[in-house]
Amino acid sequence: MLIKPGGIACDRISPGAVVLVREDGSWEGAHPPSSERAVHAAIYAARPDVGAVVHAHPVHVGVLAVAREPLPPILDEVAAVLGGEVAVAPYRPSGEPALGAAAAAALGGRQAVILANHGAVTVGRDLEEAFRRLEVLERAAAVYVLARAASMWISRPE
Repeated sequence: MLIKPGGIACDRISPGAVVLVREDGSWEGAHPPSSERAVHAAIYAARPDVGAVVHAHPVHVGVLAVAREPLPPILDEVAAVLGGEVAVAPYRPSGEPALGAAAAAALGGRQAVILANHGAVTVGRDLEEAFRRLEVLERAAAVYVLARAASMWISRPE
């Protein structure tokens, strides 16, 4: 698989910096691969339909990750684009193979998963689709978090 190098911000990566990771875990590139390569590898192994995996730490998804709360299909696009409710994978330490196994299991056949106390993973046929799904996930998480907060102080008509 091809993956970003560890410790380098996405906006600073050139195509030549991308790291090739083989199935045996060996790698080829100028920098070591991301410490979350086990997440990517486990998802690719479990989902032959997936051509790209995006792992990120968006703020509103992070709120749900810390609360360990799934994202229900509150907007039409959550069901249509992400495959329904977005589950939360149980907490496993970053960089550990167990995080990859937990992420792949919680993802199931859907297109996104929240990693407890960590972040998010989205998948797609290609990077463009996986990034689009990340945008939908973060937007829906923002709406959900804000709606939950607003419901605490907005009175509803009876």
